[in-house]
Formats: sequence, C-alpha cells, structure tokens
Amino acid sequence: MGKSILALAIAMAAAVPAAAQTGTLDGSNLAALDTNGDGAVSQEEFAVFVNAAFQQMDTNGDGSLTEAELDPHLTTDSIATLDTDGNGVVSPQEFSTRMSQDFAAADQDGDGMLN
Repeated sequence: MGKSILALAIAMAAAVPAAAQTGTLDGSNLAALDTNGDGAVSQEEFAVFVNAAFQQMDTNGDGSLTEAELDPHLTTDSIATLDTDGNGVVSPQEFSTRMSQDFAAADQDGDGMLN
C-alpha cells in the first residue's frame, strides 16, 4: 500500500519532529506525542495529534483532504482507503476513523496506550 496513513500523519504534523524523521511511532518519537509526560500516548493525546495532522495536510483550509493534497505523500490505493464513501475527498471523520484503527493496531497489548 505504499506509505502508511499513520506514517503520513506523523510526517505531516509539525509538532512532532522526531516522528517526522522516522515516519513511524516508536520509542524514539512517542515522547513527542506524550504531552502529559507519563511515558505513554493515550487515545486522547493521539486524537489531538490526528487533528493537528489533518489541519496541516489541509493546505487549502476547506475542511477536507483532496487527492492533490495527499498525492505527494500517499499512493492512490492509500487515498482510496481513507476515502471510504468514495466521494473524492477525505473528511475529518474518515481520517480520524482510519487513524483510530491504526492506533488500535499499534496498541499491541490493548491497554489503550502506545508505549
């Protein structure tokens, strides 16, 4: 599928430079998302990050992501994965839903935290 959507969001969020360098969530960059400093990234902290990433990618500020905004970062298949209703744009809800799925997949022990 090319670059993962999670990696794209991480790379696009200006607030998490360590994550942008690696394109993955791992021990070297989880701290950037861990805003309360407890050593783990909660779903709430991740949601703040996801919203910031969406806004960063929405370069025209229209509240949705178009293929043109995503094309430099994702393959066509990846864009189709995000655009679940097939209308040609990715809504904040579509993006958030997919990112929540990626969070759940990354949460290997199922405790609702990434650490």
